[in-house]
Amino acid sequence: MLLVSTVRRRCPANATSGFIYAIDLQNQRILRRCAIIETAYREVDTNPRGGMRGSKGIAVRNDQIALSNDSMICRYDPQWNLLGVISHPSCAGIHDIMFEGDTLWVSSARTDTVMQFSISGELLRHFYMREPSLATDTLKWKPPVLLGGDQIREGVIDFRDPRTHEKETFDRAHVNSVCVLQNGDMLVSMGFVFGGDFATLLRLKKQLVKWGVWRGFVAVNRRMRNTFEKNSKTMDDNLIIKPAKAQSAVVRISSDGTRSLCFVLPNVTAPSHSLHTLPDGTIIYLSTTNGSVLHIDPRSGDILSSTKVTDGFLRGITSLHDRTLLLGTRGELLTYDLSAKRVVKRMKIPTDINEAVYDIKRLPSHYSMPPLSFEEHFKKTVGYEAKKLILNNKNSIIYSK
Repeated sequence: MLLVSTVRRRCPANATSGFIYAIDLQNQRILRRCAIIETAYREVDTNPRGGMRGSKGIAVRNDQIALSNDSMICRYDPQWNLLGVISHPSCAGIHDIMFEGDTLWVSSARTDTVMQFSISGELLRHFYMREPSLATDTLKWKPPVLLGGDQIREGVIDFRDPRTHEKETFDRAHVNSVCVLQNGDMLVSMGFVFGGDFATLLRLKKQLVKWGVWRGFVAVNRRMRNTFEKNSKTMDDNLIIKPAKAQSAVVRISSDGTRSLCFVLPNVTAPSHSLHTLPDGTIIYLSTTNGSVLHIDPRSGDILSSTKVTDGFLRGITSLHDRTLLLGTRGELLTYDLSAKRVVKRMKIPTDINEAVYDIKRLPSHYSMPPLSFEEHFKKTVGYEAKKLILNNKNSIIYSK
């Protein structure tokens, strides 16, 4: 059985913003569609593309599973009994999560940070990816260092609440994925690295969205580009006139904390996602800008292959076999043969047109079927809505049975 998390873009504030699907891939069947736990401050987020909405990363061990939304991680046993909840003021915009032994690594896009929590929920250590390093020097990226170590550990700013900060100021690397290499080094995806000029464009877009004129502005802009640009199809329609370019970067963190640049993808107009290690020591990285699967040698940083598989969104990956991968896109799962470098099977997920895959994980066979509603399951277990854990407590939240 597979678990697939999804995000519904542009859904109303009172509608379910994402789901967890239990899927039988072999028989192409959806076994269950489960409503997620919504994040605490979703109603004040104005981002129409996803933002705080939806179900995020999934991490699986033989004895437990972790599911995340934008600001909270819930742990369950194989029978879906709630084991605990992890949430921290400095950890928001959660993307991929990963078990390593008895710890959980969490990518916090809103704070450009990757964090390591104990299973019981204590913040053990973190890497603030803006801090000067060999990686930032090689990238020629010099963002302002806005958070000190004590500020992050103590949660001085509650980033779970979007009213406490400006996203364009604190999220300039979009840290969104982690994986561990065979030698123990960790790789971190900085999916969308940009500077001050790009941040200004994003602020302008945000204001136009707030005024309700963004879609009309984009439509006029697209017609202008269709007239004046021969290759307008390759242009990003989310930015103004001619899009500013950012870059995606994969950073290696060695056991002593040293950070170096493993791989850089220039000229991206959308974040890259989903680092995944293969048995031969190479990695897979998904380029959303052009819908391509990148096969990379992390030792040299060389691209071994780049295969375009979709014109749409591309995120979420798991291995089915040694050289066969399952990828996520909008309303679809793609079975990809790495040796043949092509998609060999597609499975439609009958969703609305704005629902896209976020993460994919395989479940061990002894796991039972997940609950129909994780929110109702939480209320039945704890006695109140999950978001009250955050709304009633601005500090670190560790709930454990």
